[in-house]
Amino acid sequence: MSKRLRSSEVCADCSGPDPSWASVNRGTFICDECCSVHRSLGRHISQVRHLKHTPWPPTLLQMVETLYNNGANSIWEHSLLDPASIMSGRRKANPQDKVHPNKAEFIRAKYQMLAFVHRLPCRDDDSVTAKDLSKQLHSSVRTGNLETCLRLLSLGAQANFFHPEKGNTPLHVASKAGQILQAELLAVYGADPGTQDSSGKTPVDYARQGGHHELAERLVEIQYELTDRLAFYLCGRKPDHKNGQHFIIPQMADRRLSLDLSELAKAAKKKLQSVSISVS
Repeated sequence: MSKRLRSSEVCADCSGPDPSWASVNRGTFICDECCSVHRSLGRHISQVRHLKHTPWPPTLLQMVETLYNNGANSIWEHSLLDPASIMSGRRKANPQDKVHPNKAEFIRAKYQMLAFVHRLPCRDDDSVTAKDLSKQLHSSVRTGNLETCLRLLSLGAQANFFHPEKGNTPLHVASKAGQILQAELLAVYGADPGTQDSSGKTPVDYARQGGHHELAERLVEIQYELTDRLAFYLCGRKPDHKNGQHFIIPQMADRRLSLDLSELAKAAKKKLQSVSISVS
């Protein structure tokens, strides 16, 4: 799905015009130069997608647009909004800055070091703080306020947090409430659609029981995204999830003739062997 950029949209990192990339987990739009730095940080820091040349699940794009339009960038640049930061000489990058070292150093400080994020008061037990944040996230995802949830996640809330009293996770809560954009955000931060609550029900079950069928289908897509890609790469097609087929396994050869793998399986094995084992 392509994205039509408005002329008012600028790069979240250098304020350059016409950003053509999105950092999905940061909820920002970025330009080509800044994107090159984001890529060097790794997907655990920034998950980038091209706004026009990459197919988007509609609700994933809507989630990023909503965060960007509602000022998600202020989460990552909180302290830079303080007039005192100008007096101290701290500033964000601008379009005229060189990529290296100016833009690169700023982007690393912003996303890798989280140098400008609002910090909570120091506490002796960080695990208690994370648990409190996760409980807040558990409550917040029932609403449509994505920025609040992104802020909690930026501070250390866990997307897969299992609430001991409620017996479920934030994704269960969002699914029951039909909050599809919250579900997208949680999934980006690692929430598992296959996680069971204390009764053995998954977020997909919650969505279906609540009549949120689009959300249920999207959660299934997210749950099997990796194996779907592998199936398409090996077999040229994807499973039919609507009819309960979640995996495609290359068929074995007719056992009456041979115990060897079929030609399809052999081709799949050859493709797998050709895949680089290096991690970019």
